[in-house]
Amino acid sequence: MRFILSLILTVFCCTIAAQDNEDTIVNIQYADDEHVLTKEDSILPQRWEDVIRQRLSVIAQEADQNYYNTGMCVYDLTDSTIIYAYNQNKRLRPASTEKVLTAVTALDILGARHPYSTEIFADGNILTDSLNHNILDGNIVVVGDFDPKLEMADIHLIADSIRNLGVDRITGSIIADISMKDWNLLGNGWCWDDEQPYLTPLSIGGSSYEYTNKKNGYDPAVNFVDLLAKDIQGRGIRIDGGTKKTSSHSDNLNFKLPLAKITHSIEEILQRMMKNSDNLYAESMFYQVGANRRRGIGWKDCANEVKAMINRAGGDTYHIEIVDGSGLSLYNYSTPATMVAVLRYAYNEPRIFQVLYPSLPIAGVDGTLSKRMGGTKAANNIHAKTGTVSGVSTLVGYATATNGHILAFAIMNNGVTTSNEGHAFQDRICRILTE
Repeated sequence: MRFILSLILTVFCCTIAAQDNEDTIVNIQYADDEHVLTKEDSILPQRWEDVIRQRLSVIAQEADQNYYNTGMCVYDLTDSTIIYAYNQNKRLRPASTEKVLTAVTALDILGARHPYSTEIFADGNILTDSLNHNILDGNIVVVGDFDPKLEMADIHLIADSIRNLGVDRITGSIIADISMKDWNLLGNGWCWDDEQPYLTPLSIGGSSYEYTNKKNGYDPAVNFVDLLAKDIQGRGIRIDGGTKKTSSHSDNLNFKLPLAKITHSIEEILQRMMKNSDNLYAESMFYQVGANRRRGIGWKDCANEVKAMINRAGGDTYHIEIVDGSGLSLYNYSTPATMVAVLRYAYNEPRIFQVLYPSLPIAGVDGTLSKRMGGTKAANNIHAKTGTVSGVSTLVGYATATNGHILAFAIMNNGVTTSNEGHAFQDRICRILTE
């Protein structure tokens, strides 16, 4: 009897031991991805992506408790797989990360070499009077193309081209042709106390909008031709008709004598627009995209082009709003998932990515990220566009992970008291992606 009981007990214990040695299955859900962990996973080194997901899950749990709203999305471009997503489809204000949408649209439609072309020509015939003086019987027309890089050196170049006509007098006027876009100088939904550029196709150095300028009726296009007229007169040439601006395109005139053309490429504009987050440069590119189809455009024409690009990228356009090119407007809305879809689209189009990527600020190195993440693994490995307006802090771009994978990410914080709160949150995530 004792032998039989002993035999039964031995079999029972062996059964228990065998069960202990079987793999235990645990299902862990990470946003849009599921991985089955077995006992071997506790012995073998953890997968790189699992470590990142675990660490991002901790941050997401913290975000649930924060007073402000957060959304993020991380996508592995090398493996074509989602790494982590949290509130990725929430409508959030993008601030200056809106410039990523503008840049990708311009590079997609126009290309890096597309020129901004400011054209100058004489509208009239050159006559000789009884005193043997040469007279331009007509106007000098400057056709603006929203080039934000125009400066006083360009004014001098134009004046030189007019002097080279050999005329002593101009019977007409110096005219600013601003027919490229509508007459609105400010964007839809811009706050009066933000540092705002004038939305005009012709200006010197991108004159900033100020209340005093508004009060005094300052107009950048009129200022441009006033400066030009003064330079022309300083060369001994009389102008009978003064200066003015018009929204009638010069193609409607009967006579055009080309005098000069000043050009800058999309790629040249892109550098300052992205590295320095220059709002004038971004708005100029936004309108450049719309003007590709026709003249006299408004912001809606340009917004339609951006939305069309987002559609091509496979992003959601139903829940987003595009109102300007810089992100200044409080009416702009996007989602982390849409931002990542656009980054993914750019990455898969070499003609876009090869120009976009070098234009983005680099963590700890330059642009608006020069003082962030220095001395960490994220330095040099984060190329991203920052976004900051009152209550909004965002970061959208690319990360190079330790295994060499390229990641696209979007981190959007809305409702923050200070931008530093958003920066700290974003920097933690960037360190996780690159460590």
